[in-house]
Amino acid sequence: MTDPPTNERDFASLIKQHSRIINKVSYFYATDKLPFEDLRQEIYVNIWLGLKQFRGDSKISTWIYRVAVNSALMALRSSKSTIETVSVDFGLLDLSSEIDDAQKENLQVLHSLIDRLEDIEKAIILLWLDEYSYDEIADTLGLKRNTVAVKIHRIKDKLSKQM
Repeated sequence: MTDPPTNERDFASLIKQHSRIINKVSYFYATDKLPFEDLRQEIYVNIWLGLKQFRGDSKISTWIYRVAVNSALMALRSSKSTIETVSVDFGLLDLSSEIDDAQKENLQVLHSLIDRLEDIEKAIILLWLDEYSYDEIADTLGLKRNTVAVKIHRIKDKLSKQM
């Protein structure tokens, strides 16, 4: 999709095409004060409102990831006093029914470890786990490439020490 959508049908198609990104960000940033569904709706609204500013300097998926993460961070700041995560059904992650219990348990452990990270660390590691390059992560989050590389190294250390 080269041009951003200008009508509801095209917008719905764009959202459907990138629902995995939106759902993942919503899932990992949802709290008891900011439920998954509310956060996802906030992201949808911000994508719709921001489409006019999309210049095409990056891939639309990168831009959507940036809007989703920024929306989550802004929503968290405005609702923050104490943040606790909500247990969300793993069906939202599009987990295949073919994965076994050990893999599901590993995913739950990974989720709980990632959940303990700071908000920006969470954003960085989620992009990295989605196999975005350091340059793409830097572009998406507005950071320098070297900062991303250092943070990923530190996040990996932090996670491995928690295991």
